[in-house]
Amino acid sequence: MSFFSTLQLYYVRKVKESLRNPGFLFMAVGTPLMYLLLFAPLLKHLTGMPGFTGGNVLNVFLPGVEVVIAVYGGLYVGFGLVDEIRQGIIERFRVTPTSRLALLMGSVLRDVSAVLAQTLLITVLAIPFGLEVHWGGLVVIMALLAIISALFAAFSYALALRMKSEDAIAPIIQGISLPIMLLAGFLLPMEMAPHWLQVAALFNPVYYAVEASRALMAGHMNAPVVLQAFAMLLPVTSLVFWWAIRSYKTAVA
Repeated sequence: MSFFSTLQLYYVRKVKESLRNPGFLFMAVGTPLMYLLLFAPLLKHLTGMPGFTGGNVLNVFLPGVEVVIAVYGGLYVGFGLVDEIRQGIIERFRVTPTSRLALLMGSVLRDVSAVLAQTLLITVLAIPFGLEVHWGGLVVIMALLAIISALFAAFSYALALRMKSEDAIAPIIQGISLPIMLLAGFLLPMEMAPHWLQVAALFNPVYYAVEASRALMAGHMNAPVVLQAFAMLLPVTSLVFWWAIRSYKTAVA
């Protein structure tokens, strides 16, 4: 069986798994709604504050939320792989000629698809709340989100293959995700932070993705931060995928 046939079969299998999970479907719809209904109204009095000078609070808030969805949409997928390891599914792949890269990519593409579907959903839902969408910018935002979700999904899968235990990977994911998200300025712009926090954020690739998404949502397609975001994320994603592929080849050798 060719690589692309294996990839297609495994991707379809993973998508069907997700669609059969009521919890997954509820969170896919519920999470964007909760951000819009329960947090966005708190920001309406921040117009004119640093980072909110454009006059539209949602155009600053929503791109950050979309990056959050991409990060967490990738980070926690490893828990499902741990369950597959426990059930012996990964072990059974050892005796098949299945492409190990296709197994990884099939899962990652499922995770990317889920994130992009949520992105479209929350964007459409936010329009009645006052969001002003630049559709060309949204296309580039979705490319950024695809890279981010693929990066963190590959990391999560590699971690699961190494640790083989939810108890082992949970504290690592928590310890990594919290500083990444706090230093990304995903809910409130980093312009409101002290200078030392703004400097620390410059070493966080996700910060550039948040800033680029806000620029793109406003229609600033040529903003320097857009190129910076891709320049920061692509090398990191390549390194993580290299590690994830090695982990799959070792686990399914």
